Amino acid sequence: MKNQIRFLMIFLLVAFANSLYAQQILLIGSDSRDENKRGNADLIMVITVKNKEVKLTSILRDTYVYIKGYGNQKLNAAYRLGGRKLLISTINANFKTRLASSIVTDFNNTARVIDSFGGITLTIDKGIHHYVNSYIGEQSYLKGVPLLPLSRTGTIKMTGDQALAYARVRVAGTCYDDHARVERQKNVTKAVISYAVKNKSVALKNISDLWSMIDTDINLKDYIKTFSSFLNKQRLPRSQVFPKGNLYTNERINGVGLVLKIRDFKRASFYLNDMIK
Repeated sequence: MKNQIRFLMIFLLVAFANSLYAQQILLIGSDSRDENKRGNADLIMVITVKNKEVKLTSILRDTYVYIKGYGNQKLNAAYRLGGRKLLISTINANFKTRLASSIVTDFNNTARVIDSFGGITLTIDKGIHHYVNSYIGEQSYLKGVPLLPLSRTGTIKMTGDQALAYARVRVAGTCYDDHARVERQKNVTKAVISYAVKNKSVALKNISDLWSMIDTDINLKDYIKTFSSFLNKQRLPRSQVFPKGNLYTNERINGVGLVLKIRDFKRASFYLNDMIK
């Protein structure tokens, strides 16, 4: 599975939501590389802004849920099967949430968005180095252009393609599994937001270009206004993951694969709603 996170889109979404008293918007990152074909949702994150607090709640994509019209599936399949509306309605139906708005991004824009901010600085350990370069090689093949691999480990300035590859790595049975990937998503997200806050002139200069890279129903006028005001805030979002380990069991389902099977949906619903409120 290819995890296509849209790091800067979180920043844009936070900027919009910051103008409201309380807002929950679902951020969806599709693994599709073809504009005419919808992929799975490999990034599913609820952005909550209430007063001055911003929270990023990642919902693990392998969560096993009921999808209306398709039966029990992994949550990330809902987007492929019915787009944003089905994914939102699936989360709402299973966990009693009231999500309504969303922002959708795809595979092709990630590196371009990060590069527009001049890249980001991340710390790469030795164990993940060759996995990242493997993903960079795949992205190079898909784009049909040569891309620079990582030449060393440690704290380094990364291009958009390098940062994308870092966030995509998922190796089951190792310390680079799906849970660890969520943490890397957070690392990249915070690095982009931090850069934007510290480099306001660059961020403001790219407002129109960044707007053209996202698929959302947010009003452009509100976006520009709140984007600008957000740059004056120094606090980074608080991040969390759902479901927690005590809420599910790891199981293999025939025809579906390895899933996170919720023990008690009533209890899980309580926790998710508390996390995103």
